[in-house]
Amino acid sequence: MIYIRESPQHGRGVFACDHIVAGTTLIRFRGPLLPRAQVDFGDYHLQVADDLYLGPSGEADDFVNHSCAPNAGFADGLVLMALRDIAAHEEITWDYSCAIDEADFPGFPCACGTASCRGLVRSFRHLDPAVRERLRPWALPYLRDRYR
Repeated sequence: MIYIRESPQHGRGVFACDHIVAGTTLIRFRGPLLPRAQVDFGDYHLQVADDLYLGPSGEADDFVNHSCAPNAGFADGLVLMALRDIAAHEEITWDYSCAIDEADFPGFPCACGTASCRGLVRSFRHLDPAVRERLRPWALPYLRDRYR
């Protein structure tokens, strides 16, 4: 259903082998659970709670890139689901702000290139309230609960 190859956006990315229908489960994120003090912030990691992160799995979930107009989002916990139909060979993306909620996170420049690009990937808490509300259904559960 998916494969990894070089991405025009950033390093490697995850792409659809064939047409994927909206609502299809794409990837379950895996990896060791780590407290913030044990996270190597130079390596892949995913914040899943206030002081809890998912470390690298070495699998496809480590290579799904960000987009401000993603075609995938989190549905059931750490399960990434297609938000819309995805064409064969289209890169699968999710909005990284749907997992980050660190008060001291400075953000980083966005390179998604979409018409709706926010220019900076930021913590969920620092997004405009209207953007936060639009993204909330696809955010990780700890963020959905916090920002009801």
